Amino acid sequence: MYNKVTMKSAIHDSGAGGIREMLRARIPPSILPYIPLVIIALLLIIKPYYLFPTHGDLDFHLVRAREIMIDPFQGLIWDYLVYHPMGRPLGHPPLLHVILAGFWTLGGVRFAHSIMCMLQILLTVFTASFVASRWYGERAGLIAGALVLASPRPDTLSVIMPAAYIPVLLVLTVYLLSENRLSAAVTGTLALWTHFIALITVVPAVLADGVRRNLRVLLLLLPSFILWGAYFLTSRGAPSEPVNGGYFSIGWLVFLILLYFGVPGIYLVKGRREFRPLVAYILIVLLAEVIFDDLSRGLQYVALPLAVVGGYTGSRLLENPSGAVRLVTGILIVSSAAVFTEQLLLTDIGWSDIDIPFENRYYPLKEYLDTHTGPHDVVWASSSVADKVAWMTGRRVSNGHYGPPPGFRETLHEVNIYDENGMFVVRDLKNRTVAVINPL
Repeated sequence: MYNKVTMKSAIHDSGAGGIREMLRARIPPSILPYIPLVIIALLLIIKPYYLFPTHGDLDFHLVRAREIMIDPFQGLIWDYLVYHPMGRPLGHPPLLHVILAGFWTLGGVRFAHSIMCMLQILLTVFTASFVASRWYGERAGLIAGALVLASPRPDTLSVIMPAAYIPVLLVLTVYLLSENRLSAAVTGTLALWTHFIALITVVPAVLADGVRRNLRVLLLLLPSFILWGAYFLTSRGAPSEPVNGGYFSIGWLVFLILLYFGVPGIYLVKGRREFRPLVAYILIVLLAEVIFDDLSRGLQYVALPLAVVGGYTGSRLLENPSGAVRLVTGILIVSSAAVFTEQLLLTDIGWSDIDIPFENRYYPLKEYLDTHTGPHDVVWASSSVADKVAWMTGRRVSNGHYGPPPGFRETLHEVNIYDENGMFVVRDLKNRTVAVINPL
């Protein structure tokens, strides 16, 4: 009996080893970390959720891009299409909106929206896999690429927003501090031109890595830091749309998997150079978002660095001699990407829908305004559609959806659009109904 059991065990080990060797032969080690990236890229092609406007603050960002397209100089420093005639200060530095405007000019609004949505997701997964593999090995990179999808707010990863690029640029900056300081200064500067949260995270992360050895980096960051710091303190106007954090959603349960790997990972890398700048970033951003009462956003900011160090934890656990530990670790790693991939798989948007206008149900309203108003006309619109009118048509709107500037007063015009009972009602200055527009 002992010999039979031993023989069975040997056959099992030989078979498992053969499978591992076959996979290693077919998948080069340099490709291994990017398997999650390839899978997500394929899913994004198969399930094109980005063919129509998403949610969140998308209208705000599309308005900003349209402003830059119409008047680049004014659009770089002022939000002028909404809340006419006052306008309002920028809610974010303009880098993301400049890129969005460039893609829009190149291929239209649907093209720009599609590219930016995919780019945001793929850059996040790539950064996790790339940095973890360079710091801790190929297997850690593979694990990190899966863990980064275990976001507490998977919606923020799939919707265009400047905030999603801050973890990417910050982690790349920390990585480049030990590789190429000039490149680190470039990624840090890009972060400062992307979102105001970079003002309190990029420079402290560089300082945590050491002042003397990073003095040139700090000097290169200084002009952008002063420029946007002064703008933030004197003029900043941010979106004020309330955000549903989804504290009891399944996404938060999956995020616990990321914490399971990420928190021990921070401890495991405490003797390495990246430890201090990553911890500085994590602590500062969490404290800031607690102060601003948006903890879910704060945890979203730290998901990427936690995934990177969590890849190291997972790699160590897979070396454990216990088969049970390795099995549970593998299940948790695969499960970490479950919610995000499920959202992609369940979308009912397909390439057959590409003939439907990007504006979707608002397209008849766009057609009406394109026909009955000129490019320099000013209209009034209900708050629910004001920003949509601005980005769809480029018309100035004497109202807005996000926070108005101090002292702003709405003014009716010759064309006034009311969002009533699912219809768009157009009235003139005497409150007479001119047109009733049915959405698609």
